[in-house]
Amino acid sequence: MKNISLGLVILPLLIISCTTDTIDNADTGVSKVSDKKSEKGARLIQTLSPENPENVYDYVGKLHNDLLETYLAGNYQYSTISQISEQIETISTANSDLTLLNLERGVPVNLEEIQEIVNNPEAKLDEVIANSSMTTAAKISLSSFMNAALLWENEEYGVIYQSIISYESAVMTNTEFSVEDKRIILTTSSIARYSLYYDKKPPYDEDWGTSVGNRVGGVSGAIDNSLTAISRSLIIRIMISNLVAD
Repeated sequence: MKNISLGLVILPLLIISCTTDTIDNADTGVSKVSDKKSEKGARLIQTLSPENPENVYDYVGKLHNDLLETYLAGNYQYSTISQISEQIETISTANSDLTLLNLERGVPVNLEEIQEIVNNPEAKLDEVIANSSMTTAAKISLSSFMNAALLWENEEYGVIYQSIISYESAVMTNTEFSVEDKRIILTTSSIARYSLYYDKKPPYDEDWGTSVGNRVGGVSGAIDNSLTAISRSLIIRIMISNLVAD
């Protein structure tokens, strides 16, 4: 499950011997370079879009971000899965895009499963994928994609975006995958693509940083339907951010 086919290239660290003064100077230089890269990344993402019209489930990721924006704008102080779930459902019901798309109703919230994902997302990911109805090839593919996503936290969004749409293109043209395989994978990748975009765009709030849990929630929900994928991802994202903030 740890065979990462889409992992980004990690440059090896160069180990050098130097004096204390050299180290201090190097640290200052690295800091300046890091600041410049952050500024460049912030400017770059303002010109990027997370959209991929080729993915027929692109709307799922867009709705995910729209509902997240609405929730945050409300400045709610909910702290339990049940409270957050109820508010997400209220926001979803009032969202005209969801009505127009005539999405299936979300599956009732499984509080125990969501808590398990919050507690140990990576272990739950393996379980969710293994117990899904996907073919073996699709399970391996989705697992590799999700594991690759673990390496993206410090990457610029442009690199992340290219990796995801390349993966989506490969999934769409894969003749071994069933229609259901593609639905689950492309729904998951859409949420990952949009949520990572949200994490990277300024103003950046570290409490809303990249969360493995919310992407696992997306997988778990996608196995049922699009609306469940959106709501479960959001609930877990909010719960984990609350824990980080505390």
